[in-house]
Amino acid sequence: MNDKQLLDAIDDLRCSIEGRAEAATGKVERATGLIDRIKDNIAYILGLPAAITGAFGFMLDSGNVEAALAYQVAQLEEAVADLKAEGDLLGGAKNFTLDLSGAPGGSLTPILVGAALLLVLVALFWYQSRRKL
Repeated sequence: MNDKQLLDAIDDLRCSIEGRAEAATGKVERATGLIDRIKDNIAYILGLPAAITGAFGFMLDSGNVEAALAYQVAQLEEAVADLKAEGDLLGGAKNFTLDLSGAPGGSLTPILVGAALLLVLVALFWYQSRRKL
């Protein structure tokens, strides 16, 4: 056997292997596509009854939800009207006060927090002035 015949035989073998690999790839892709279609059909078949009953179930339940919501809104409007009549829209709780004795933690907590913040601020200014030197 000469070199040309050997190269031709190797080339024929390579072409044969590539052809069979392409055929196998095509079969795998068709099988994968078939499996995907089967999965889609199963999901559609299983999901269809849930979708149909879900839509009609929402229509049946929405009347009860709307009635409960309307009742809660009426209660809220009544409570707000009572608070307006008393002139106390915050419901007795103070959100802001200048008198720190009425603060939730007493008057000492806000003073200590303010002093700590002031010390941190002074330390930052001192650090910056030392850094510039």
